[in-house]
Amino acid sequence: LAQCVTHIDPRYWDAPTAFRPGRWLDGSERPRFAYFPFGGGPRVCIGNHFAMLEGTLALNRIVPTVSFEPLGPVPPAAIASITWRPSEPVPVRVTRRQ
Repeated sequence: LAQCVTHIDPRYWDAPTAFRPGRWLDGSERPRFAYFPFGGGPRVCIGNHFAMLEGTLALNRIVPTVSFEPLGPVPPAAIASITWRPSEPVPVRVTRRQ
C-alpha cells in the first residue's frame, strides 16, 4: 500500500492536497492507515517515536524564536515520491524575533 495514495484519499481527508495544519486539531477518527508516515506492521520504522519526539522538541525551541516569510508561490506544487515534497526549492526568509 503506497502511503502517498492514502495520504491524499478524499474518503479520509477534506481537501487532501491542501496545506491545512489545523486538520489535525479537529480530533476526527480516521482508519488506522489513513496516515502512516513511518509505515506500519512488522516493518514499521524503528525510529518513529524518536523522530516525533525530536521534531516536537525542535519545533518548540525554534518556532518561538524566529519568523518565517515565504518568498515564492504558496503553496508550491507537490510531487509524490517516497514522501510528498515540493516540486522546486521553497525560498523562505527566516528572521529572529525581537
